[in-house]
Amino acid sequence: MLAQSRSARPLATCSSSSRSAEQHVIGGRRVAVPRAAAPLLLPTAAARAGPVQLCRSSAPSGQPAQQQQATLLWYKHDLRLDDHPGWQQAAAAAGPVVPVFCFDPARYAQLVLPPGGAEALVRALTSLDRSLRQRGSALIVRVGPWEQQLPALAAQLGAAAVVAEAEVEADWCAGVAAAAAALPPGVALKPWSAPLLAAVADDFRELKKQRPDMLAPLAAPAELPALPAAAAEATGDGSAGLGLTAAQLRQLAAEAYKDALHPQLLPAAAAKQGLGGWGATGSSGSGSISASFSEEEQGGRLIDTLNVPPGSNGGGSSGAAASASAAASRSWDAELAAEIAAGEGPVLDALTRYFCHLETTAGGSGGSSWEEQAALAEAIAQFDMPATPDGCFPALFGRALALGVVSKRRLFAEAAAVLQQQPEQARPESFNPLVQLGWLLTSGGGAIARQRRQRKAAAAAAAAEAKDFHEQLAAGREGRAAHGATLHHWRWRGLLTDYLAAQGAPAGSTRPAILLCHGFGAFSEHYRGNVAALAAAGYDVYAPTLPGYGRAEKPVLPYGQDLWRDFLADFVLQVVRRPVVVAGNSIGGFISASMAGDYPGLVEGLVLLNSAGKIEAGYRPPAVPPPVSAPPPFVVDAVSRTLFAFLEGDVTNQHDVIIGSCSTSGLFAFLEGDVTNQLRRVYPVRPERADEWLGGEIARAARDPGALGVFRSVFYLPKPRALNWLVATAFGKPTLVLQGVKDPLNNAPVRAEELGRSCPNAEVVKLDAGHCPHDEVPDQFNSQILRFIEQRVLPAMEARQARGGARSGAAAEAAAGAAAAAGKP
Repeated sequence: MLAQSRSARPLATCSSSSRSAEQHVIGGRRVAVPRAAAPLLLPTAAARAGPVQLCRSSAPSGQPAQQQQATLLWYKHDLRLDDHPGWQQAAAAAGPVVPVFCFDPARYAQLVLPPGGAEALVRALTSLDRSLRQRGSALIVRVGPWEQQLPALAAQLGAAAVVAEAEVEADWCAGVAAAAAALPPGVALKPWSAPLLAAVADDFRELKKQRPDMLAPLAAPAELPALPAAAAEATGDGSAGLGLTAAQLRQLAAEAYKDALHPQLLPAAAAKQGLGGWGATGSSGSGSISASFSEEEQGGRLIDTLNVPPGSNGGGSSGAAASASAAASRSWDAELAAEIAAGEGPVLDALTRYFCHLETTAGGSGGSSWEEQAALAEAIAQFDMPATPDGCFPALFGRALALGVVSKRRLFAEAAAVLQQQPEQARPESFNPLVQLGWLLTSGGGAIARQRRQRKAAAAAAAAEAKDFHEQLAAGREGRAAHGATLHHWRWRGLLTDYLAAQGAPAGSTRPAILLCHGFGAFSEHYRGNVAALAAAGYDVYAPTLPGYGRAEKPVLPYGQDLWRDFLADFVLQVVRRPVVVAGNSIGGFISASMAGDYPGLVEGLVLLNSAGKIEAGYRPPAVPPPVSAPPPFVVDAVSRTLFAFLEGDVTNQHDVIIGSCSTSGLFAFLEGDVTNQLRRVYPVRPERADEWLGGEIARAARDPGALGVFRSVFYLPKPRALNWLVATAFGKPTLVLQGVKDPLNNAPVRAEELGRSCPNAEVVKLDAGHCPHDEVPDQFNSQILRFIEQRVLPAMEARQARGGARSGAAAEAAAGAAAAAGKP
């Protein structure tokens, strides 16, 4: 029997329903994996009444319990007992349940290599094992590729099934499918999921109008089935711990990460991950990661400064310098985030304290000193800036969500409980202003304290809802064919986004991949006419959606050119894993140039498509970046909301604002101009390419949760470096300027000529097109970028590598591919 130890706070219930099989792609072969059934939900009345008994299937008559086949409960990034439908699903079958965690270094690298990541995982696993042992079970830990370790363990234990959370990220989907395909005959993989929203729709605003139920979290089981004898022997009594340390996890992950990368990318990868030097011997230098963390807790923890007052009822710098500066500035929040993610108890306690961190008690007494409260308020204020209101929530709790230490449903339920709270004391009847003021200012009265607490709770609830919305959207789109290519998904720093990809390079090819970066407000599929065509010429091609745009998540973050540059660099390192030729349109051109200038080892060639960015002769970057000058927050909010009213209306006629200029002056010009024909105005040669699908996708994204915050970030962008300095001085490698000369947003011909004069490494080609030549005249763009790679990029690569050698395989491959794409013999 499974007994539930505490009642959940149910917000709604729904019945389960069956779903069709999911399709995953492994090495070009589609593998069908059954979709998870809808989560098992507690009946509302029973949940309120107290513990509920969930009955398991009994053993067949006459069969000894010890002979029943086990079910493996595969933990990945769902490291909790609370709100875990997998346990209910596994316990419904006859036989014991064996919890297992398999550390696949290649797949967990991006979770454990950032500061505090390995420590957070070890703490979360240790806490999970402790909770399992308290309930009569224990966690088995294995290290190695999933497709090897899980099948071997299933065979060793004679398992009948493996229960695991359904995935949405491409690499993890492929890994789960590979493990499923390698399981012993007759052993089934049974996915589960724990959605928050009972229904999902493409349009978030329309979805909210339907007022979908918010599914209630499940309570943690009070007792668990005992392990079979073989598994019990493997886990021991727990006195020796899990047998893994943070240093070991980092070492394994760093080695796997290195093995997956092209050698040319190793210096940039080492610099970004803080790995020190990667020498020929294969040493990862992992000791330099997170040096401020210790293997054991020493002294007080940072989350202890998140004290709950008694009586409260809460429920633009260079790449290397930027990486070093960011690592130093994140030391406090990285350690705090690791501590919060240390288990279900710490994260829920920290959530309560987070809601109440600004509160005081009547009379000024409390469980913590005023100095501690002031220090905490100052630390959280680092994230709660005008450009990122309530930005401390994703910074502090993002890691706990990424590891699954807390579920989206539990997070939403806790926040909803705070939002439903009433004042702890009724408003005084006295009209004495001092009495009224005292009620307003103290947590005893709760008026202002409740307002502060509810603002934090609202931010937490919105974050959980938005994350669930985007994950459910991604689950329906992962692996889908689009525009002759395939849509995939990837998590960057816990943020889910998509990318359009097509593989055309032959095995063993030395050609660079092609990376396509969209403009402000656009998305991956804006390169609908390019990805498949370039892949057909023999290249691997990728077009990611930048954070905050398209169907990517839009959490509270300091959006700007530095964040998008780092995203693009990490996409090369973690997804592409080989040098690229990067092409960018509008602000995407400036972001591409920033990545090329700050991380030149990642980029072999740069293509600018009507790029944003100032051109300034004799520019030198300042030693200290100038401060950001922005209007007052109320002005920013008013203007942003006014513009959004237009954008959410007839977006098909407003394309230049979203994809075109991202400058404040351009936005105000839009308000003053005729918006009726704006989309087709920036497609002057082929206005039919500005179709209803494109406008509809942009409109849909503008109604996503968090979209207004991304739009507001325009007003807080730091002063950019000069485009010509990035291209000529910082990058210096072959560059192609493809300029649509009929761009109505600026004097495009003159701008192209200025860029050509100031950048000796740049070739200028003028196209008969508007602001988005890649989409308006895709055939011309495709032929130009292929010519550029063959004639300039590949020879430059060979000259650098071979110094005068004959034309090698890469150039010959490219020439043959280009000829084949053009239909020539």
